Amino acid sequence: MRYFKPPTPIALISALSPEECAERIRGGIDRERRTFFGLTGYRGAKPFVGEVDGMYFRLVQRIYRLRSSFSPILTAELQPQGVGTRVHGSFDLELTSKIAISLLSACGVLVVGMVAFISYASRPVLSVVSFCGYCSLVFFLPRYFREVGTHQERSIADFLKATLEADEL
Repeated sequence: MRYFKPPTPIALISALSPEECAERIRGGIDRERRTFFGLTGYRGAKPFVGEVDGMYFRLVQRIYRLRSSFSPILTAELQPQGVGTRVHGSFDLELTSKIAISLLSACGVLVVGMVAFISYASRPVLSVVSFCGYCSLVFFLPRYFREVGTHQERSIADFLKATLEADEL
């Protein structure tokens, strides 16, 4: 079983050329420039943030209520198909987010394990139950982060459909 939920694929088809699609995406998003101050962590005011590099692009939805580093990110490619364009990509957490979740989870298991080991002599049942509970929480936490982001995935897909006048494959 995988620790993280597998990436969610997306495939769209548009009648526009790849260059026109890239320009429309570039015009509809803010460049991904971090800021220390601000509600979202990014400069600008458009609802989506990202980068367009040739025929490749990445998008993330701007979040106003929380500054979360665990948002799903769309990485995709614009592929010419006849006179139109095929958008092929996937939603996933960033690699740095996956590493951070894994390291924090491992450190948390070590700390809770040490506390459970030390307190086992005085409260054996409570220490075992708390350690098992924390381990199950750690096991399901990465999948929870991806499930929280499914609304953002739908918003990004809807943005691309409207911007590129595209349909799903």
